Amino acid sequence: MGRRSRIGVLGATALCALLLSACGGEEKKADLADQDRFLGRYVSLLNEADEAGLADLLDDHPHGEEDARARIEAYGGQEWDVTWNRSSEFPDVWRVRLTGTAGAKDRPVKVLETVSWEDGHWLLTPLDGVVPKPPDAAETAPPR
Repeated sequence: MGRRSRIGVLGATALCALLLSACGGEEKKADLADQDRFLGRYVSLLNEADEAGLADLLDDHPHGEEDARARIEAYGGQEWDVTWNRSSEFPDVWRVRLTGTAGAKDRPVKVLETVSWEDGHWLLTPLDGVVPKPPDAAETAPPR
C-alpha cells in the first residue's frame, strides 16, 4: 500500500469516527445533577398544577399524559417545599424520597418515587392505576 493510500485510509477512518460521535455515537450517561433538575422541574410543575407542562416532562413514558393528570389530581397545587434523597440498588434506577411540607399549614409531604434513566431520558414510574393491567396479570398488591 502506498503512502497516499495509507493517508487516505487514515483520513477516512478519522472522518468516520468524527461523524459517528457527531451523530450521537456515544450514549448520554445518567447524571445526578441532571436528575436534580428533572425533580426540581417536577416539583415546580406540581406546585403550579400545570398538567400540560407535567405531561411534557413525562412524555417519554407511553402513559405520560395519563400519569400527569393523575399526579396533578393527587399532588397538584399543594405548594410543596421539599427536598429529596435517593438510593439505588440497580444501574440507572433510583428510589427517590421527597420529604418536606405542603401549603400554609405545613402539612407533611412524604412521597416515594422510582426514577429511571432510559434511552437518554429520565422517567418516573407511573402512579398506581395509570397503566392498565392485563386481565391475566398476577395481583401484586399486598393483602389487607
